[in-house]
Amino acid sequence: MAWRAEWEEPDGGGRAGAGPGWRATLAVTPLTSAVFVGAIVVTFVSMLGLAAGWPGYVSRWLGLSLESAPFVWPFFTYVLPHDPHSPVHIVFNLLLLWFLGRELEQRLSRGPYATLFFGAAITGGVAHLALNAWRAELGPVIGASGGLMGVLFFLARLEPDRPVVFFFFRVPLKVLAVILVIFDLHPLLLGAPDGVARLAHLGGAAFGLGWFRWRFDAWSWWNALREQRRERRAQRAADRAAEDDGEMDRLLAKIHAGGIGSLSERERAFLQRHSAALKDEKGRPRP
Repeated sequence: MAWRAEWEEPDGGGRAGAGPGWRATLAVTPLTSAVFVGAIVVTFVSMLGLAAGWPGYVSRWLGLSLESAPFVWPFFTYVLPHDPHSPVHIVFNLLLLWFLGRELEQRLSRGPYATLFFGAAITGGVAHLALNAWRAELGPVIGASGGLMGVLFFLARLEPDRPVVFFFFRVPLKVLAVILVIFDLHPLLLGAPDGVARLAHLGGAAFGLGWFRWRFDAWSWWNALREQRRERRAQRAADRAAEDDGEMDRLLAKIHAGGIGSLSERERAFLQRHSAALKDEKGRPRP
C-alpha cells in the first residue's frame, strides 16, 4: 500500500525520516479506523465486565441475537465486541482489518467499502439468526469475522494469486479462501457446534463473492443527499447576494438623489454591513 505525501504530518511528525503520523493514518481510512478502535474499546470493556463478574452484558447490548434483531442497530454493532475469553479472536480479526480493510477502503472509497463490509456482516448475521431460529441453543453472534470474510473473499476474486501468509506458509489468496470455507463447513456438516458462528462466516463470504460481480453502493443516497444540501445552500447564498446587491443599488440611488441624510437607521446599518463585507472579501487572499 503506497502512502502519499499529503497524508503525512509535517516533517514526518517532528522526526526525521518518520512515516505518516497516526492522525493521518486514521484520517485516510476513517471507517476501518473507527471499527478498529471501537473493537478494541468495546472488547476491553467486555474484559472488565468479565473480571467484575458481569459476563456477557456487552454482548447483550451490542451483540446480534433473535431478541435484539428487531432493534436493527445490532446488525451493525455486533462487529465491535469480541470474545473476552479468547484474545486470539480479536487479534486475528484486527490484523485482517488493519491490513486488508485499510487497503480496500482506500481502493474502493468509503461508500462502496462500507457496503462490502457491513453488507457481509449483515448477511452473515442473518444467516446466523436463521440457524439460531432452527437450533435455539445458539447464543448471540459477536465479532467482525463476517464482514472480514466478505472483504477477504472479494479480494480472493479480485487478486486470486496474491500471496498471503497462513500459519507460516505462503499460499495464494484463493487457496486461503478455500481453506477457510472447509474450516467453517466441517463443524456444520458434522453437526458439532463449537461455539463459533460458522454460518456468519459463510454468509459474509457469500456476500463478498456476490458483491464482486454485482457491485453497488448502498450509501450513494447519502452522497446524493449531501450534494443536494450543498446545492441548496449555494442557491440560498446566491439569492441573498442578489437581494443584497439590489438593495445596495437602491440605497446608492437614494443617496445620489437626496444625500446620505435621506437614509433611515435601518438602511444605514445595512449599508455599513454590506460595505464591511465587501472590504473583507476584497482583502481576503485568493485560494
